[in-house]
Amino acid sequence: MTPCWGCGRAARGLGHLDVRRRIGDPRRAPYRWAFCTTTCQDAFHQLYDTRRRSDPAALEDLLPVTHPLSHDVQRACIQAFASVVDGIGYDVPLGHYNQTQATQVIEAITQAYEVSIRSQSNPRSRRTDGFEDEEIPF
Repeated sequence: MTPCWGCGRAARGLGHLDVRRRIGDPRRAPYRWAFCTTTCQDAFHQLYDTRRRSDPAALEDLLPVTHPLSHDVQRACIQAFASVVDGIGYDVPLGHYNQTQATQVIEAITQAYEVSIRSQSNPRSRRTDGFEDEEIPF
């Protein structure tokens, strides 16, 4: 099952064809750019067009939005938030942060989210259970 890029539900046959690539190039129809409805597909194309006009090199970095967040991603975001708040101080309410402090919190959480999502989508960085190197006895 391929998840929808926009909402994370099961994709239903809608996709994106990257016409910058030649016929036969596997990057022409990226599997991660699949959608469940035309609403999700249209939202992707608006983002794609905006990104294409502003920074064409960043098109390859469009990551799927996963909903709901996995526990590993949530934990990474909370740890990033806690590390920034630890430097600011727990006695300061979130609503009283100045712009610099709020920006630090946002950047830390965003970076932790992106790193977690990239590590999950990269098959070489997946966690192993320690039994991969053992020989099969039969």
